Amino acid sequence: MESEKTVYSYFSDVMLLEHLKKGDRLAFIEIFERYWKKVYNESYKRIKNPKLAESITESVFVNLWEERENGKIDKLLPYLLASLRSYILQLYIEGKTERHFESGLSHLMLISMPTGIN
Repeated sequence: MESEKTVYSYFSDVMLLEHLKKGDRLAFIEIFERYWKKVYNESYKRIKNPKLAESITESVFVNLWEERENGKIDKLLPYLLASLRSYILQLYIEGKTERHFESGLSHLMLISMPTGIN
């Protein structure tokens, strides 16, 4: 069932960000509705764990709400994806997940390495 459209659904990202910075919860809800699938999918692509991807997605949006007034957010989607990458990198560093998205590229490194044979 699709949610009802609000006036916020017609706002540009710039307008939503302006309202978010003022603490407008309805603007935050619209941002969440607009971008949660993208953030979740990007997270899942990298860690292949649905529960962990959901948890990371929630953390990204909690972070957005907490950082709304600091002036660091210029564009919504790039900010959300940068925040996501930061959370996932921290999980890699802590050894709490594997780097699934890199495993498919290892063969390319072997193919493109110079052999030193002419």
